[in-house]
Amino acid sequence: MTGYIQTVVTAPVVGREDEFNRWYDDTHLPEMLQVPGFVAGRRYALTGPIAADRPRFLAVYEIETDDLAATLQALSAAAPTMTVSDAMDQPATVIDLYEVLGERRTTTTAPTPPAPPAPPAPTESDHGEHPYPSESDRGAADPT
Repeated sequence: MTGYIQTVVTAPVVGREDEFNRWYDDTHLPEMLQVPGFVAGRRYALTGPIAADRPRFLAVYEIETDDLAATLQALSAAAPTMTVSDAMDQPATVIDLYEVLGERRTTTTAPTPPAPPAPPAPTESDHGEHPYPSESDRGAADPT
């Protein structure tokens, strides 16, 4: 099965953000997940200093299908039955569709860095298998 994501950037009508968020979370997102092929959805809010002058909400829908055209046709067929909120600023909405190009990676699936080099093997001057210096390493006994 091929994976896709659909991104939807939206904004509420000024002064109606709470109503917009309730509608999106409690009504629209569940309706979208009833469309065959739409398997998951999650919302995000833009943060940071430039967020004030742009639509600040993003929904990402995960799609799994062998027939994208049929899935999009199912979405088009379901759209007239979905609840629309007048708390959403329709002209600000931007919808895009992306094909997944590779496996999702996480810190636990990232390539393992090479192991550090092994310490050098002990040499005869390292005193073999015991930690104490040999008689020859201590030098001749001091007769005084």
